[in-house]
Amino acid sequence: MKTANHLSDRSNSIRLATEATSEDIANLLLNLPLFEILERKEVAILSRHFKLYSVDAGAVLFTEGDAGDFMAIVVSGSADLSKGSEDGSVRSKFATAGSGKLLGEMALIDGEPRSASAAFEKSAKILVLSRESFESIISEYEKAGIALLWRLCRNISHRLRQTTGMLLDSQRMQGRP
Repeated sequence: MKTANHLSDRSNSIRLATEATSEDIANLLLNLPLFEILERKEVAILSRHFKLYSVDAGAVLFTEGDAGDFMAIVVSGSADLSKGSEDGSVRSKFATAGSGKLLGEMALIDGEPRSASAAFEKSAKILVLSRESFESIISEYEKAGIALLWRLCRNISHRLRQTTGMLLDSQRMQGRP
């Protein structure tokens, strides 16, 4: 899936939930840990920029190496995250992202290609924020934009700390200092 605006174009397995209003999306956002400390006014601004999608079982949200022009938040269901070997011959699942977890936020922030693939084994709902909407929030709604960026950075920092801990544990198990 190349862009948030075209999630539905490549496959019928990911469809825009056209019945979702900004108020519906605001209520979904308020129930997610990422947004629980934000003010209702900030969430109302953000909700106008997110789109709700229905995802069928077996759908691939994005593939390692794709352009990173959107991020998603799992509302219900879960996505399997996987990474290919250097030669591309082996794909290894390294995590499952359930409700409230972010997908693709690193690529949204740094503009680099996707570092992993995300696929759904079962049907799910996701909230999607395009790069265009993200940049609009940052430039037009400074307070809400800073709050969102701050929460994304905290999330990335937390995951980096976890990954560092797992790497050190793995090295210790292999007898390396």
